[in-house]
Amino acid sequence: MRIVYVVESLEVSGGVKIILEHADGLASRGHDVSVVTRDARHPWIDVKVPVTEVGQFDGTTLPPADVHVATWFPTVVPTVRAAKAPKIFHFSQGWEAIYPNTCDRRDEIDEAYAQPIPKILSSAHLLKIFEGRYPGPYHVIPYTLKVEDYKPVGEKAAPNQPPVVGVVGPFETSNRGKGIPFGLRAVNRLKAEGRALRLHRASQLPLSEEERRLTVPDAYLHAASVAGMVRFYREIDVLLHPSFEAEGFPVPPGEAMASGVPVVLTTIPSYDPLPRDVAGWAAPGDDAAMAREVARLLDDPQLWRARRRRGLEVAATFSMDEVLDRLEDIFRA
Repeated sequence: MRIVYVVESLEVSGGVKIILEHADGLASRGHDVSVVTRDARHPWIDVKVPVTEVGQFDGTTLPPADVHVATWFPTVVPTVRAAKAPKIFHFSQGWEAIYPNTCDRRDEIDEAYAQPIPKILSSAHLLKIFEGRYPGPYHVIPYTLKVEDYKPVGEKAAPNQPPVVGVVGPFETSNRGKGIPFGLRAVNRLKAEGRALRLHRASQLPLSEEERRLTVPDAYLHAASVAGMVRFYREIDVLLHPSFEAEGFPVPPGEAMASGVPVVLTTIPSYDPLPRDVAGWAAPGDDAAMAREVARLLDDPQLWRARRRRGLEVAATFSMDEVLDRLEDIFRA
């Protein structure tokens, strides 16, 4: 099959990483796969399929193919109107109407989701939002990860001393859905208790003055490559990921688990498929509970080791082959 992914930008993000891994995986199975984007900057990730940068998406810039996959709401309507493929799909990794940085574009979002084309969803919780509101049909695919990229080096019996807590994602106001300020407040609580620990941050954006006013991290990784994030996970002892329900299934927790790093997560719908014993849990926005869960892991080496083992077990189920099988079935149907 000739498959074209229509991507607004190849900027650093977990969602883009998933799209490109799908594209690379399908190409490895012999399909003719390419990406068309309005922003082709991608030094952070190795893209193995051809990438074409265009000024806009329309019938003159989108190549003919068997399948077109629009991957974010601004790409959907232009892809449908271009009509350059007999099969067009909308791949959604979250409902942008509740994203703080896009909620003011509700009319555009509704127009995109109202298109009478099949929708591929990255999380089953999105079905509850979309069914009855927008036309289907809907196909849910599981979360996937190239687990082999994150395999830990050697065994580890306990956290480092001093321990290192990692928090990944943009702090800025427009990204409150990721809850980063609450994660940083949780770390501040732990430090206020007299704990000697280090905070390592990673974000698509530079360290801002707004974040500095809340706390200054011991290390800050800006717009890291995939290899850089592998090193980031190997240096931390706990990943605290303080998401709100606006997120789909975030990428960092899966990467951390595959790296042998215990995680503390929030009780959001996209995590429902995860076993409860794989993580420490706190309500979104409850930085006191987040701090308690991190402290439990740091104070109990046996629990820390158990969570490390369980995370590796669960991460091993994030099968790329299963997702590629499912995508091939969907595209061929």
